[in-house]
Amino acid sequence: MAGDLVIGGGGSIAVATSELFEDARRLGELRALLSECHRQLVVIDRVVGVAQLNDLASPASALAAERAIDDASAALSRAAPVAEGLHLALIASADAYGIGESLAEQLAQDLAGRFGAMLGLFLPAIALELLPEILGIGAGVALGIALLPPEKREALFQTLPQWLRSKSVMLTDPRVVQLVRLMVMSADDFGGGLFKLPPDLVHAIGDEGLGLVGLATSSTVVVGIAGSRGVLAETAVSVTRAGATVPVTRAETYSDRAARVPQGAAQVRIDRYSQPGEPDRFEVYVGGTRDFSLEPGSEPWDMTSNMNAVAGREAGSYRAVAAAMADAGVTPSSPVLFTGYSQGGLIAAELAASGDYDTRGLYTLGAPAAQVEVPSSIPWVALEHTDDIVPAVGGSWASADPVLVRRQLFDDRPVSTEALFPAHQLAGYRETAALVDASHETRVVSALAGFDRFGEGTTRVDSTLYRGVREVASADPDRRSGG
Repeated sequence: MAGDLVIGGGGSIAVATSELFEDARRLGELRALLSECHRQLVVIDRVVGVAQLNDLASPASALAAERAIDDASAALSRAAPVAEGLHLALIASADAYGIGESLAEQLAQDLAGRFGAMLGLFLPAIALELLPEILGIGAGVALGIALLPPEKREALFQTLPQWLRSKSVMLTDPRVVQLVRLMVMSADDFGGGLFKLPPDLVHAIGDEGLGLVGLATSSTVVVGIAGSRGVLAETAVSVTRAGATVPVTRAETYSDRAARVPQGAAQVRIDRYSQPGEPDRFEVYVGGTRDFSLEPGSEPWDMTSNMNAVAGREAGSYRAVAAAMADAGVTPSSPVLFTGYSQGGLIAAELAASGDYDTRGLYTLGAPAAQVEVPSSIPWVALEHTDDIVPAVGGSWASADPVLVRRQLFDDRPVSTEALFPAHQLAGYRETAALVDASHETRVVSALAGFDRFGEGTTRVDSTLYRGVREVASADPDRRSGG
């Protein structure tokens, strides 16, 4: 069902649907209630003995009541352990599922890594064999497009985005998403194969072994090669306020925070919490990618920042958020709670992991942040759609253990073709956030309670939007797209 939440992580091996955890909670409460009822009946039975019953006007009725109390007491004494057994069985099933899922993911990654290494090793020979056919097909397609009348060629290029969106069903398949995650995690193995390193050595130093190389290493290589050709090259950024500071109410739920992620021209929102006798606190909200082109333009929330952030480098969007925080008055000792969507979630995680701020909590939605080493002392709730390909490009959850809430957005409804990645849209994550608010699962409730304590005692909240811009002479200010 599209409403099912699968919850795991947060220091526990248990992984199951929110409904299962809710059933386990209710069974635990039922066991406590049955035990209490049994205790009270035992007390009543001891107070009203045979002597008191004989003194009553209707001893027969009293004796019947006594027998009923005994029967009820016996039934309760049997029911309480049964409820407790069911409660423990549900928790055990969640633990077993979590262990099984973890082992399956490790096995899949191990196999993908070994396959990637072998593919890299033999790819040059395969490519050389197929090169004539590839070049022939490519030349034929290019010639066919070139021979089209100008108006038809222009119409072809105009319909291309629509055609891509029509294929969103395939890109939204959870199996494709998982395949992308495995491919991303085996990129270092593929590179080792290309350099003719022994497969066992590649496996030993990669993610499946010592972890000396991995996704960040592969991304660094890509960024380095692309930068030498004038793309994915970082630049200076500047930040300005995108409007007046306005008073608002404090965020109280997961939905509240998801709703405050900026989507317009501004990419950052900072809410200042004022508390009498206490230093100001700040909630920082970071939006998603705005520009999907490879060559840097005026927009720092672009693919250049995406790739540099995944590579562990200081992305333009990271520096823009840091500058906005400095302007808002955030200091290294200021308590901060980060919320980020998509690229903004990746940046929020890196800011939290930097150690430069007194981070009290982290909340990400659809973020490719699985490889960011956020300290376990920082409460982190991460929302992912299993049919969203964007979090998958961040690899597997191996470097951190957030409370991970997953949901298949298009499980029982048609996949939207209005966007190339419909399961990644912020509207869908806001819908999921509302479902998380309705969940009674211990980990999500505990994390939200911690987020709420962040704002206790607040007497005033002021909100400011910020707009970051790349300082690139050739930047095209109109080259933007949502996301």
